[in-house]
Amino acid sequence: MRDIQDQEETRGIGLDQVGLARLAIPIRVLDRDGRAREATATVSVFVALPAGARAVHMSRFLEALAGSAEPLDRDVVRELLANLRSRHDAPGAGIEMDFPFSVTKTAPTTGSSSALVCRATVKASLADSFRYAVGVRVPVMMVCPCSVGAAGRAGLAQRGYVSVSVEADRAVRFEDLVDLVESCASAPVRALLKAADERALLESAVSRPFFVEDIVRNVTQVLEADPSVDWYSVEAENLEGAHDHSTFASREHRRAAG
Repeated sequence: MRDIQDQEETRGIGLDQVGLARLAIPIRVLDRDGRAREATATVSVFVALPAGARAVHMSRFLEALAGSAEPLDRDVVRELLANLRSRHDAPGAGIEMDFPFSVTKTAPTTGSSSALVCRATVKASLADSFRYAVGVRVPVMMVCPCSVGAAGRAGLAQRGYVSVSVEADRAVRFEDLVDLVESCASAPVRALLKAADERALLESAVSRPFFVEDIVRNVTQVLEADPSVDWYSVEAENLEGAHDHSTFASREHRRAAG
């Protein structure tokens, strides 16, 4: 018996994306030391549906994902998307993943170790060409320059979040993006801090006051100086301490071909 999904569609309307959303699956990702880490990812996976096809076979997404046991990297994701295109006879396929990724960090004075838990992302598509982007969302400390000007050395320290996503012609590790973000903020944040650590972080932050616009430009400068980066997206959000709102800034750029 012919599957209903395989019936001909006569309205002549193709769909850009059809698939599964908010699927929780176990994955493995490599850290920069080459060790495989386990995580549970929230995944959206999809294919493009031609105008003459009525529907996709949703089970084929699950079969393809279940058959991909290797640690996540560019080649594994490309093979997965090629598999999906073949299974669905589709002109294109894509996947988006979001999962927690922890980085061990040390306090500035006591050297106490603690885990900084960030959100990591992978977004990829395969049609006429292959695109693969990795990203992180990192908590940081930001100090408003206006507050330093008004209060001297007692500037207003705020927590913020910086999201960076890049496409590059080399392997980009999540830890490297975390380090990049922290170097561009007023100061990092740490889960475990003693009194001496808190004082050192605050003093460092006040000596490096940045607007949310500055953070995005700081990150942009680093990425623009890296010739391996083909595309990037940067967004910074400050959770304002003296106002009942957040502030944000963003930039996205693709390097010209050639």
